[in-house]
Amino acid sequence: MAKDIFSKPFDDGTLDKLKIFEDYFKEWLPVFIAPTKPIWNEIQIFDLFGGEGKDTNGVLGSPMRILSTLNKNENLILRSNVKIKVIVNEFEKQKFDLLISNLETIANKSLYDLECYNEDFVSIYERYYDGMKRTANFLFLDQNGIKQITESVFKKLIQLKQTDFLFFISSSYIKRFSEVEEFKKYLNITRQEIDNKSYYHVHKVVLEYYRTMIPNGKEYFLAPFSIKKPAGIYGLIFGTNHTLGIEKFLHVCWKHDKLTGEANFDIDNEKIDLTKPTLFEEMNKPKKKQVFENTLRLKIINKELKTDKAIYLFTLSEGFQIKDANYILRELEKENKIQINFKLTNSDIHKVQQTSTIIYK
Repeated sequence: MAKDIFSKPFDDGTLDKLKIFEDYFKEWLPVFIAPTKPIWNEIQIFDLFGGEGKDTNGVLGSPMRILSTLNKNENLILRSNVKIKVIVNEFEKQKFDLLISNLETIANKSLYDLECYNEDFVSIYERYYDGMKRTANFLFLDQNGIKQITESVFKKLIQLKQTDFLFFISSSYIKRFSEVEEFKKYLNITRQEIDNKSYYHVHKVVLEYYRTMIPNGKEYFLAPFSIKKPAGIYGLIFGTNHTLGIEKFLHVCWKHDKLTGEANFDIDNEKIDLTKPTLFEEMNKPKKKQVFENTLRLKIINKELKTDKAIYLFTLSEGFQIKDANYILRELEKENKIQINFKLTNSDIHKVQQTSTIIYK
């Protein structure tokens, strides 16, 4: 039976999860309501495992944070004239009743429509799916276990044009039940794939599993963030088909984890303290970053990545920020290996109008 996180104060891991969710939502929302001429006339925000809305200390859960963020953006929402719909679901009736009561205390229905359901996740997802093809969407799927985000659900989700999602899974749950037939119906990852991975890195196996479902040639971005809680290791998986979405999510991740950008703990057990650097520069740099920088250097030198866009897309797919690619480009130029004939950027690569090619020396 799933643990009830609302029966006591949220633990530090849950608070980290909620903060990452909220930080990303705060970055996502202005994309659609800040422009003078919004691209989308309607946006939909889904929280389909809403819980009770608060913990026992009154700390806000995800659906309450959605409404709170919308309320704080009242002026932008009214100016934009963008129609906003918030869809909240909670399957357990007792939690649902508490959730409705909590939401009503802060809901500003002059700014957005609020639709609440006490149903199964799949029924809500299927009901709204066709409508999501005509709107911009953000889905937060804070499930217990893994069974809801099936192959069918995932494949339909990534076909939506302007839709970002963030879902939450238990890595320890996956490792424990990977050979159970009931579990394999939902997530077909073999024991062999998991056995050589620590609980800390199981989420990466899950991430790669979902990546195999992305059709060849489709540009789609996934990124993980691991969260350590008293009950085990949990994972957030983010998905988007737009470079701006992955840029913003990675910005949030690196704000929360300055070493690897992927966990609220020392996921690789490297014991690096950025506040007390050693005399040896390489010992202050996580292995993940060293591998990325070396790989990117080689791919550029070997002419596998020859354009600014190809370099930036590779960087984002590896879970790094565009500024990390620029560091390598500048180093190679200093070494007189290449010449950069384009303006370096640190964000918004979707705004780059013309792809530029590196000049090799």
